[in-house]
Amino acid sequence: MSDNRQLLLAAYDQYADAIYRHCFFRVFNKAKAEELMQETFLKVWVYMEKGPFGSAQGREVKNIRAFLYRVANNLIIDYIRRKKEESLDAMTEDENFIEPAGADQKDLEKEVLLNEVKDQINDLPEDYKQILIMRYVDDLEPREIAEVLDLDANNVSVKIHRGLMMLKSRFKI
Repeated sequence: MSDNRQLLLAAYDQYADAIYRHCFFRVFNKAKAEELMQETFLKVWVYMEKGPFGSAQGREVKNIRAFLYRVANNLIIDYIRRKKEESLDAMTEDENFIEPAGADQKDLEKEVLLNEVKDQINDLPEDYKQILIMRYVDDLEPREIAEVLDLDANNVSVKIHRGLMMLKSRFKI
């Protein structure tokens, strides 16, 4: 088995649930989140095995976690652009709305916080919403978020702070 194949299989075992949760909290649709997660790993597989534009050589990925989030993020952005007419509010008001299982979340306090802010976070500007989800749902550090979004780590830290201040003001804390 090739090194790239072993790396991707290990990455799938380690990050598939996290990528799914990230997708879910961005699109609020279980089936679409599963599809985006699968497409993320497929695109990374093609990139690593065949390389860009179907060349015969695959490419090396130095930070597989950041690369997976970058690919997932790009797929989410493409999906949101295609489905712009659907509002996230309409999807969350659906009677069939199901939250992802939180069995593997690190602690109950984090889960409670996510439930309290999910309604308010949808009203934030997209860049703040995206960064806060990556930080507090996906547990990415600001430097990892910066790598995924191709931003400066200080810029990410400032956006995290400002996004939290926006949420805090909505909760009047």
